[in-house]
Amino acid sequence: MLQWKIFMVMALIGHILCGISDGFLTYAPNGKVDLTNFKDYEKSKVAFHGMPLKNLSVAMLLGVCAMTLEIFGYIALCDWMRQYSETYYLIMLIATLVMFINLALHHLFCCLVEWFFVKLNLTEEALHAVWDFFKTTCYTMYLGYLGMLVFAAAFFIAVVTGKTSLPAWACIFNLLPLAIVILPTKLPAKANVIGVIMFAGLIFLI
Repeated sequence: MLQWKIFMVMALIGHILCGISDGFLTYAPNGKVDLTNFKDYEKSKVAFHGMPLKNLSVAMLLGVCAMTLEIFGYIALCDWMRQYSETYYLIMLIATLVMFINLALHHLFCCLVEWFFVKLNLTEEALHAVWDFFKTTCYTMYLGYLGMLVFAAAFFIAVVTGKTSLPAWACIFNLLPLAIVILPTKLPAKANVIGVIMFAGLIFLI
């Protein structure tokens, strides 16, 4: 259906915008911010020096808009699956809702953590406060990625086992196999690169 393709194009655009949003979060005037060492005050103070607050504000708004576009594509895949299996449809739909509710919150929380650290003049007290906030809200990240994993696994199994009209090889246009290939690389915004490739392939296959 044309509607499915339109929604998947929206998701592809959403992943591109979300990748740009991630860039606003991870690139500062002093170079790329190593978020794995965020709780290290000396490293974070240097990394975030000169970071414009407007970049973090744009990251918040752009990320939410991007995820709003993305969810249309994932819902379209769920709706497409429904004609083949009600069970896989329900699994994918529930996983999609869990994924996007939690990852949208996680994105906002990450933006707020950086925004307040910069707004409060990069002090050590500010870092401790925002780090505590991040630790108390990071469950949204785990729930979001769990939803993503369940969605990808259900979609992968349905295609590989012949439940759908897609050929088995089409399973490569799935978050799981693409993640195996792309995550070890040094590409920026890897999760969104994966999403773009998946929808780019599925637009022509479905």
